[in-house]
Amino acid sequence: MSLGSLLREFQHQFRWADAIDIGVVATLLYMLLVWFRQRSSRSLAVVVTGLVILFLLARWLELYLTTHIFQLGLVGILVVVVVVFQHDIRHGLEQLAGLRWFRRSAQGVPSRQMLDALTQAVDYLSQQRIGALLVFPGLQPLDRHLRGGVRVDGEISFPLLLSIFHPQTPGHDGAVLIDSQRISHLGLHLPLSSNTAQLQGGGTRHAAALGLSECCDALVVVVSEERGTVALAHEGQLETISVEALETQSQTQLERQAAWDSRQRQPWIRNLLTKFAALLAASGLWFLFAFQTDTIQRTLVIPIEYRNLPAGWVIAEPKATYAEVTLDGSEQAFNLLDVTQVRVSLDVAKIPADAQVQLPTESGLQHVPNELRIRQIIPQSVNIRLRPAERPAERPAERPAERPAERSAERASERPAKTPAAGQPSNTR
Repeated sequence: MSLGSLLREFQHQFRWADAIDIGVVATLLYMLLVWFRQRSSRSLAVVVTGLVILFLLARWLELYLTTHIFQLGLVGILVVVVVVFQHDIRHGLEQLAGLRWFRRSAQGVPSRQMLDALTQAVDYLSQQRIGALLVFPGLQPLDRHLRGGVRVDGEISFPLLLSIFHPQTPGHDGAVLIDSQRISHLGLHLPLSSNTAQLQGGGTRHAAALGLSECCDALVVVVSEERGTVALAHEGQLETISVEALETQSQTQLERQAAWDSRQRQPWIRNLLTKFAALLAASGLWFLFAFQTDTIQRTLVIPIEYRNLPAGWVIAEPKATYAEVTLDGSEQAFNLLDVTQVRVSLDVAKIPADAQVQLPTESGLQHVPNELRIRQIIPQSVNIRLRPAERPAERPAERPAERPAERSAERASERPAKTPAAGQPSNTR
């Protein structure tokens, strides 16, 4: 097929519904790509991508056995994927809470006084080798990941942070939540990570900081009680940093929250490459599964209906009751056709009395998708003449019922008189 004929076929088949279809699939693919960029979901991404590629190759190479196994074992494959990758799937569902319509409201720009208090407190704690955990929320909610804790809602200050993490206080082993530029909670328990490669010999605080960063986009600062180092956990990564770098990272995280409203006003400029890849993949899937260049021709026998017939009039015989229509188009277009609804509907309301009118049948063809072309319809027109409806013939009036005695007398009077035979005497005197 030439490029010109391919373009004409595409122009004929493409509908607004196809554009919406591609948009929905592209959105779903974009969400999956954003999710698969997370380190914890890459193994699931590799497995799903491999299965999809294997299925597409099986269909392209016409591997009937492999395709049949995919079709029959689709439910089983889904169950296996859910069981094996339940942690990644749960993590992905939790990421849905971070979408635009679930996100928290933006905060104000962090003040220099607050940043200085945080930096000084962390610096002092690291020098004194006092363990500490500070959580800076991102754009995703933390409620499902945090346990315990005491609500404080106090202003961030150097003395307050030192008193919270003092080894003699009850809540010094827990984490402090910095929310809306205030100390929201203390003594919080965080989920622990099992990624020993990232922990690099760190203790429980490092496992808790890394565990929370694997579940959401929060920034967690951890001060080691044994080594006196400062580490930063974010997006499943644990990195040892200096106090100066901590000030920059914490300021960036707080400003990220404050700048969310401005980013909301320009949502299309973020992740442009990922969005383009999702749109390209959705378009490719549409061309692979929905767009078909093979033309199919089918002939249907459909009824002819006459509507708006005036009262007291009927259509004179002979009248056409069926038509034969030939359609052609793609298999996708025929899938949109409901054969039981296709008919030729002719309006006879404006036909003059006792006049013969010829009406075209193609203009009265109904419920045929625009993607199908009408090649032929037989008959092309129908001759119609209206005549008055005949009144039913009147039946003769029925005689009233007679009694049995009257019927017997009437039968006796109708019998002929018997003539006496020859040689027999007559009773008549």
